[in-house]
Amino acid sequence: MIALPSFYILTSNGASVLPDAIQRERAINQNRPILFYLDANLCLDVINYFENKQAHPQSKTNIEILILFCQRYNIEVVPKFGSMELCREHFNNLNITKYKDFVNKITYAFDTPLDENVKLNDRIFNYDVEVNDTDSIAFKGLFPLLLISYISLLKIYFLCKKNKPNKGSVLKNLKLFFHWCNKHINTSMASEIQLAIKIFGGDSGIGKMICIDKKGGHQDVFRTIWGTAWDLFHIRMVHFNAINTGIDQGVYFITRDENLYTLFKTCQIKGALSFSGQPIVSFVNYDIDIQYKDKSIKESIEDALEIFTFERSILNSTEPLDIKLLEELRTKLEYDICSVRNEL
Repeated sequence: MIALPSFYILTSNGASVLPDAIQRERAINQNRPILFYLDANLCLDVINYFENKQAHPQSKTNIEILILFCQRYNIEVVPKFGSMELCREHFNNLNITKYKDFVNKITYAFDTPLDENVKLNDRIFNYDVEVNDTDSIAFKGLFPLLLISYISLLKIYFLCKKNKPNKGSVLKNLKLFFHWCNKHINTSMASEIQLAIKIFGGDSGIGKMICIDKKGGHQDVFRTIWGTAWDLFHIRMVHFNAINTGIDQGVYFITRDENLYTLFKTCQIKGALSFSGQPIVSFVNYDIDIQYKDKSIKESIEDALEIFTFERSILNSTEPLDIKLLEELRTKLEYDICSVRNEL
């Protein structure tokens, strides 16, 4: 039996243990397709494996185990979203040449029988997975999801710098964040709220996802936050697949990010919430996991969340998504963060 001990596995219903879950799925429906979505770091690991550039032997072993697992259980690997993250350039453009190269090499690595005596980059590489301008168009269509997530994470970071995250300030910061969501971006994002509750309460592990305590320059902060925005995007793609009644697939997200796994391992999908009358930019909603031992704080957070959710539910806005406004918010928040970091 092949296991995946070096990876964290997430589905639309939280954590999953492989190969147990795969075997159960196969027992119920042998013909149901099973897909593995790879995060960007794993995509890069596979590229390095293809090009024989692993820095550590264990990295090579991990990738080979993952390849063997997928071949053993006839699992299709989806590298496109992770490759999009790696191939983004000039803010919201996709380097289609680099992207095509990455997707082809990753797909080839998983389709090729393992042979330790033959390096992949020594083979005659003649592989052409369908990648074209449609991927660039899809990337531009999905980019607003990333941008909204990014500016939301910037706001969470800014609030933490203004009001130090701890048990005493969690409710204040959360209410300020809810007010900002309603006033400025007119939407609700379950993933970002889940993250905000933990970070505002002083969870140092989750805090690393937006670089709370890092002493480096502000560009390091922005890169980390962009990376987390992408992580939340990947999770949303898994959730969207699950709620699409026209698709019958088992989808698993594969990562080595323990903090991301911790954030989502207990989440149970409930449905999708749209904003501004645009279902294409809907956000997946799930039960928020509020892990506070202090009963009064937990109840206060639940009350604030209930009020916010109710306010969101009665809004009936049909205004189109304003990308220019989102970009202005991004610019202002980045400027504010630079200013507040200089003050510290």
